[in-house]
Amino acid sequence: MSRSKDRNAENILKQELVIPPKTQQKIEAAYDIVRARANERQKTGERSGKMAGGTEDCRGRRRVLKPSAAAVLAAAMILLCGLGVAAAVGHFTKQVEEADGAVRYAFEVNYELKPVEVAAVPEYLPEDMTVADGDKYGSGKEDGRDISIWAMNMADIDYFCQTMDFSGVEKVEKTAIQGMEAHLITYQDAEKNRSPKEIYLFNPEDGYVLWVWGDYAVSMDELVKVAGSLTITVTESPDLAYRTEEEKAEEARLEQEAQEAWEAAVSYGVALEDITAVGEALEGADFIGASYTVEEAAFYDSLYEVPGYNPQGVCDREELETWLNEDGTHKPYLRYTLHEDGQILEEKETGVKFLAVTVTVRQEKAYDSEWDNGTPFDAVLVRLEENGEGRLVQAPERYAPVPSEDYDLQMEGRCFYLNQTADAMNDPQYFWRQMEEGDSQTYTMVFAVDADLAENQEAYQNLALWFDGTGSDPEHPRYSALW
Repeated sequence: MSRSKDRNAENILKQELVIPPKTQQKIEAAYDIVRARANERQKTGERSGKMAGGTEDCRGRRRVLKPSAAAVLAAAMILLCGLGVAAAVGHFTKQVEEADGAVRYAFEVNYELKPVEVAAVPEYLPEDMTVADGDKYGSGKEDGRDISIWAMNMADIDYFCQTMDFSGVEKVEKTAIQGMEAHLITYQDAEKNRSPKEIYLFNPEDGYVLWVWGDYAVSMDELVKVAGSLTITVTESPDLAYRTEEEKAEEARLEQEAQEAWEAAVSYGVALEDITAVGEALEGADFIGASYTVEEAAFYDSLYEVPGYNPQGVCDREELETWLNEDGTHKPYLRYTLHEDGQILEEKETGVKFLAVTVTVRQEKAYDSEWDNGTPFDAVLVRLEENGEGRLVQAPERYAPVPSEDYDLQMEGRCFYLNQTADAMNDPQYFWRQMEEGDSQTYTMVFAVDADLAENQEAYQNLALWFDGTGSDPEHPRYSALW
């Protein structure tokens, strides 16, 4: 399954994913820093900070602070000024606002001091953890035991993180680690939401902020040990500088224009007559050369009632068996309804039914010379609604399982089953087939669909399929109807 999903993501589908609020919070924080390191310019609406010009500082140095070393001045200033406001000297000051589970950090950068490069390497890691990728550490298993360490210099802070906002916070414990002001952040309903733990270390004297992030199965005690073991290297970099006011203004303008264009395109949606009807072929992407025709669709209470059902076609049998009763019906699960901004609107237990969709795929032409991945058979189930102008867009509200449910069968709307021919049984690609020009195949996909959608005629009438092989994207969606 993983190979097929990776190919889908890389080659075809750009579907927006359903992400639980705490995971979204984690991703947004990571993106702030990842983009600083990679110098990427994402256009997907993440917040962007402000940049300003400054003069170079004459202090050239390279210092390595061992875990046992204490930044005496920083510690003294913490005691004098309190933990809510950083020292009034050095590379930055900060303000911290806490209210009703929300925390905001606002930084003011001292542009008279040149930014420096910072690296932080842990001397201690919890048992069985190794370096996974760069500044990421983990057990190599999907067990919630992952740690990331990001060293943010002042150019990073100035451009990406002049303000950092956190919601759903249970507690901010303010202490000192390695002589630096440290904030230990934990979240409400942490066990249910599989929330991370986070530690921020502030060093205005040397000009950096360290972010130590631990996934849900990492204890705060372990994370504190990791933060206390960091060997921190501060290096002058002649190429590192703040952006000018002109650069800042121009980039902000371009990002604003790109975001507005993206939102306008996505909110424009499709006309009802542009959705391919049942029994009609939807032409696929040119480089694949296939077409897709929905023949029929029907809901079933039991998976065993689906005509021709064969367990061999399930892409993850272990996941399915966890949620399947003996009679083939689906066990209920706990679900969040999320606003488009990620806020939780409702929590409820819901039953699940099975949607079987019969499709014919025809290979209209040979693959492009550089394409050898085959033809994707799978699709994503999407909910559409009118946008007030007679056109259809994806519903802004999203459904997602409560993280502690460990429920992945719906896979962001993807099918979990594809009936297979004898020669394709146990094919590791699952949803991909090599086809010759003129070949066609009729097959059945099965989706898990929440019962309140399946039992509501208005709701299920607005369900449609987004085939991976059509080259569809959020700005130019191409849907197939089911009814």
